[in-house]
Amino acid sequence: MMTTQPEHRLLAVFAHPDDETIGAGGLLALAARAGVDVSVVTCTRGERGEVIPPDLAHLADDPEQLARRREAELSAALAELGAHRHLFLDQVPTLEGQRPARFRDSGMRWVRPGLAGPAEDAGPDAFSTLDVDVAAGLLAVVVRHVRPTAVLTEEPGGGYGHPDHVQAHRVTARAVEIAADAAEPLGGLAPWQVPTVLWAAQEESHLRAALAELSDVLGHHAPLHAPDGTVLTVVDPAGELSSLAVPASEVTASFDVRPVAEQVLAALRQHRTQVQAVAPIDGRRLVGYLGLSNAALVPVLDRVHLRAAPGSDATALAAVLANADGATPAPSAAPVAPAPVLSAPQAAPAGPAVAAGDAPAAPAPRRGVLGRLVTSGGTVGVLVSLLAGLVMGALGTVVHRFTVNDLPLGIVLGLAGVLAAAVAARAIAGGGGLLLAALAVVGVTQAMAFLRPGGDVLVTNEAISYAWLFGAPIACVLAALLPARWFGDGTRGRRA
Repeated sequence: MMTTQPEHRLLAVFAHPDDETIGAGGLLALAARAGVDVSVVTCTRGERGEVIPPDLAHLADDPEQLARRREAELSAALAELGAHRHLFLDQVPTLEGQRPARFRDSGMRWVRPGLAGPAEDAGPDAFSTLDVDVAAGLLAVVVRHVRPTAVLTEEPGGGYGHPDHVQAHRVTARAVEIAADAAEPLGGLAPWQVPTVLWAAQEESHLRAALAELSDVLGHHAPLHAPDGTVLTVVDPAGELSSLAVPASEVTASFDVRPVAEQVLAALRQHRTQVQAVAPIDGRRLVGYLGLSNAALVPVLDRVHLRAAPGSDATALAAVLANADGATPAPSAAPVAPAPVLSAPQAAPAGPAVAAGDAPAAPAPRRGVLGRLVTSGGTVGVLVSLLAGLVMGALGTVVHRFTVNDLPLGIVLGLAGVLAAAVAARAIAGGGGLLLAALAVVGVTQAMAFLRPGGDVLVTNEAISYAWLFGAPIACVLAALLPARWFGDGTRGRRA
């Protein structure tokens, strides 16, 4: 039976589970939201990846168990992103006898900070040691089968030099050539010329600005720690960036990721062995952040960037993604028959589940001032802030003239009460709560000053009453000047 293919089809090729989400999660989610058919190929199962959580540390000594765990994490992450199907490259049923039955994680070693190189003990079935044409022949079968209008993969440097990332780039480039070559039989599948090849990318100046913003926000708070106690630190905005970062001149287009930010952060949390401290931030240039196994904190950018390979034109895909904002996610498409094995990601992975308690609250979309206040402090926090300001403003107005042995005890207690209410409001509901409490204090003191003509009952024309009327709002200002690290402003919902 003939099947009708979607007009736009994106095939993403990455080296390990988690690379698709960290490197291109926003792009994949936006594409799925815009109605693009999204397929993902993963080249290895990440058997040699580092393991972050202490409760899963035993997996680091058991590559097979770690592989199964990461398969389950990948399945759950792809379901969050809205991908329609997934395949491990070694599952393509061809070229038996010419290649290993299983493509394994090659491992890596740090050549210098931020740059990886091949591990010295990579085995004969390591992905990075495979003949490029053999691996590309398998991927070319997938390309002819899916007939993508765009292929997305690692950029030439592999992000940070990981040998499997670099190999994924080489294999994908060669696969696109083989798939278009009519002289290559490939199981009788018709040749397919991929119109657009994309490389994962981040725009350099945008990334540096996001790093600076993240450093500024987190710098006002107590340090974050990895499960083993290591302090997590933000990558230096002025330092050397990974090869993912490119000048604006190499970026074809960029798109707002906020419509899918919740999906992206949820997908990141699924990769629990590899990612930590995932949390939302409603920032100018970022929607959240995450921690990696090297204790580095990096932003989840508010924009995704298209970088077309030389000779490719990403105009058609850019036009489709421009319609993603406000669109409803497209339903998962049925796999295009016949084989290779292209399985639809499952919402509930078969395997070790990611504990629900590990996931922080989902990020809120950009809102107005009142919306942000309710989100940060909750409705109860808003009401408590307002009530605290009203009560302490009223009590202070009543008692501010009270003295003991000519000591102005009343105004001292009144101002202390206002300061305490303002501090409590800021702690509960952030800057918005403090603002509400301050408005309540000013409003009630002014109202009670004129309960009767001349204000001669509670508030007089004496110096002590003027001190109260002006001192109460000053106490609120003092609460605003207290160090931000004492409070939770700006990072509610983050994980320690």
